[in-house]
Amino acid sequence: MTTVSSTISTPESGFKAFAKRHPLISMYVLMFVLAWPVLILDALASYGFVPKPAAILGFATGWVPGIAAIVITAMIAGGAGVKDLFRRFLVWRVGVRWYVAGIFLLAAIILGGIGLHILFGGALPEMPIAGAPVSLILFVFTLTMIVGALVNTEEIAWRGFALPRLLSRYGALTASLLIAIPEALFHLPHFWNRDSTFYQNVGLFWFTAFTIAIAFVYAYIFNKTNGSLLIVTILHASQNAWANLLSDNTLRPFQFTVALMWMIALALIFATKGRLGYEPERD
Repeated sequence: MTTVSSTISTPESGFKAFAKRHPLISMYVLMFVLAWPVLILDALASYGFVPKPAAILGFATGWVPGIAAIVITAMIAGGAGVKDLFRRFLVWRVGVRWYVAGIFLLAAIILGGIGLHILFGGALPEMPIAGAPVSLILFVFTLTMIVGALVNTEEIAWRGFALPRLLSRYGALTASLLIAIPEALFHLPHFWNRDSTFYQNVGLFWFTAFTIAIAFVYAYIFNKTNGSLLIVTILHASQNAWANLLSDNTLRPFQFTVALMWMIALALIFATKGRLGYEPERD
């Protein structure tokens, strides 16, 4: 007599199954669920409605995007997928010009916005680095870059996890929009936080306009550097570092900065016929 044993496999259910079917939505949801409660509490605390959250929680929100990307990657592709995600940080042989762009591009655009603001009758903003010795500027910039790169993990989520999947499905322009809009919404609680001077001054419209424009630039640089997470992380860290050093968080200079960013974005879109350096055949 032969005994036949069979194993009946049951389909997966729950969030893991949903993540495998909808990885991008799952990552976005996880990001918002983990970060927004802390950001909302912080906003409420700025009005005195609740006690201010512990500083470590605010610090940890910078890690949320990376954590969300890692968790969803592990769910859908296991440890090998996580290694592939972080392997993008090892794409460093991309040419000196991309390191120069990553470090200095935002400084040029911010200074250009300030210059246009002055040219059209505005007063010289009070730049935090005004009058500081070069050695101190280099030290503060380097320190801010290093801390920013370690604390802010947004690029792991936006460009490491989301962009490659969106590029292959929708192309460069739509992919950039599908990243920029959730990215702007991710920062939404800051606009109700009275302690967040920059967000209070520039407002949601101009911040979103900037975020959309720079998303096209990020996509172009990401594609032209063979998907280097290292370069876009440097760019993001320098973006925050230069903003802290050069900007006084007033609206009008920022509006000119947004205009310049859109000029660069549109130039890249027209020059690449909307591809932004994306080569499907390479993928």
